[in-house]
Amino acid sequence: MRTLERGLILGLMLAAHCACRAEEPNDTWIIRHILQAHDEILRKVATPSSGAAPAFLAFWDFDGTILKGDCSEGLLADGKQVYPGLAQVAIEQGLSRVYPPDRGFERFWADYTNMEAHVGPWLAYPFIPQMLRGSKADDVLQLSRRHFAGTLSNFFMASSLKIIHTLQLGGVESHIVSASADLFVKGAADSLGIPSDHIHGIEVRLREGRLTEEIVYPVTWNAGKLEKIRTIVAQMEREAPGRRVYVLAGFGDSYSTDGPFLRFIATQSLPAGKPVAVFWNSQQEPDEYRGLFYHARHSLTVHDPGGR
Repeated sequence: MRTLERGLILGLMLAAHCACRAEEPNDTWIIRHILQAHDEILRKVATPSSGAAPAFLAFWDFDGTILKGDCSEGLLADGKQVYPGLAQVAIEQGLSRVYPPDRGFERFWADYTNMEAHVGPWLAYPFIPQMLRGSKADDVLQLSRRHFAGTLSNFFMASSLKIIHTLQLGGVESHIVSASADLFVKGAADSLGIPSDHIHGIEVRLREGRLTEEIVYPVTWNAGKLEKIRTIVAQMEREAPGRRVYVLAGFGDSYSTDGPFLRFIATQSLPAGKPVAVFWNSQQEPDEYRGLFYHARHSLTVHDPGGR
């Protein structure tokens, strides 16, 4: 019961807020409660003598939460490819020294899925930027920007865009913490209207502007996402001494990937108002997360070529 009081997300309240729109999230309700917390904190917390106004943040997963499908792996529907992921596009454009452009993606996919199944995401997900080692970071980023501008932006979730842009107008910054490659997901910045330094994915170290195999920690998956969020908040507070940073909301779609950071957000104690953690999926929730998240489904994508 204490958890239900601290996090706004919840069990019995779900039916009251979602019954009339079970097919899509009640984005108006979500926005209203986040901005209400923002306004209540501003009224209660005095601006420090340093003059550094408080900052308000919302943290987002990306694949399956903002983008329909997966920017690295692509999207399938009824066994047919709706769009290729950036891993495939990068290989076919000759950006991998491990896999050749001709049929190299098939070899990559076999290696990647075998690694994910038998070793785990901690090694499988970083393997995507690692297999691009030797490529220029600028080439990978430009490829990503083009693929988002020409294809992937057609599959952004309408409800997520509405929430992001409305929160931005209300003084709440959105940051993305993704388990996709950093240079892949940063390519969405212009299409989303979010600064690229607000977008974070799995990184490898660069040397002379080229990707290496060296992983930059934390790996932004599972608990690594929460570690990254804490790092971002701490850095923002260091950059402006006296400024407080409040995390008002979190959005995700996978318990294994997003559960730890969403639970952290849901169980915070803010100076005023309540935090919101939204789970974009109707799957049965594990006991460790029961009652923590507001459950919702996405509305249709902004553009869906050919009705796919």
